[in-house]
Amino acid sequence: MNNKNKTYKSLTQFIKYAFVGCINTIIDIVILNILSFSTGITHGKILFVFNIIAFSVYSICGYNLNKKFTFKEGSRTSAYFEYASVLLFGMILNSCMLVILTSRNPLLHLFPRGSNIMKLNHLWFNICILMDSITIGFFGFLINKFFVFNENKTR
Repeated sequence: MNNKNKTYKSLTQFIKYAFVGCINTIIDIVILNILSFSTGITHGKILFVFNIIAFSVYSICGYNLNKKFTFKEGSRTSAYFEYASVLLFGMILNSCMLVILTSRNPLLHLFPRGSNIMKLNHLWFNICILMDSITIGFFGFLINKFFVFNENKTR
């Protein structure tokens, strides 16, 4: 395969991976918001627990979509463990970023004092989720492409 075809294939994989990532991000946001709204928690170390719950759901969904749609991986049995390990590492980094970013809400200083603090906290919480997902997602693509779903490993 020449360099132009490899570049095109890599770009196509990145776009598909981003699409799967968007689906996983939606799953993540929905689960985290359900937990946040039901408990009223928008910051703190408990977000680690929330992320573990969301991770459990979206890792299985993401693995199956990436395996069949993005990388078209064969049935290598270690692939899910490797994929989940990458996601687990990403989830830990994501949780740390989420705890740190949500600890100080800059929106509280931008809006008048009469603003609904709970709504601003939930808005900032969701902004942090998106920032984390994009950052961790980009690095996750690189690791998955070159290590987990690497075509040379399956041959």
